[in-house]
Amino acid sequence: MDEHDAPRVRPVDLRDYADFRRGPATRVRVFASEQLALDLLCIEPGASSGVLHHPDQDVTYTVIGGRSWFVTDDGELGLDPMGAMLVPADTVHGIDNRLPDPLIVLAAIAPPGEAPEDPVSDAEDAIGDAVHHPRPGPGPVRRAIEAVLGTRRPR
Repeated sequence: MDEHDAPRVRPVDLRDYADFRRGPATRVRVFASEQLALDLLCIEPGASSGVLHHPDQDVTYTVIGGRSWFVTDDGELGLDPMGAMLVPADTVHGIDNRLPDPLIVLAAIAPPGEAPEDPVSDAEDAIGDAVHHPRPGPGPVRRAIEAVLGTRRPR
């Protein structure tokens, strides 16, 4: 089968790309064409993407799971699952996960640019002041459950 016989439609299961094992924040290229790339970001509780800047690319982010905080010079915007936003080219931004649940975000990037080589880092030197937040305590639901059932003890 040569490239002319290759199927034009390529379905994927995003669960195959979700990866929380490589660090507190990872970015994985799902696929790319000449016009568009699709990346999956997996961000642990209390972590952030670090500072992101795409000088020549528009990026659309869609929250798949968890709740995100997008931070830009214009302020902050929280998005729940199935919420989406467009970040125009040359906008410095970051993605925070301030809750105790994992965050999964799909990024559509046009034009595609370079694939991420390594996982996104949450190292102190890669984080701008606007996107660094201390790890939050348990959320209100977890606090209510712990108030009734007590805290879980390690075995």
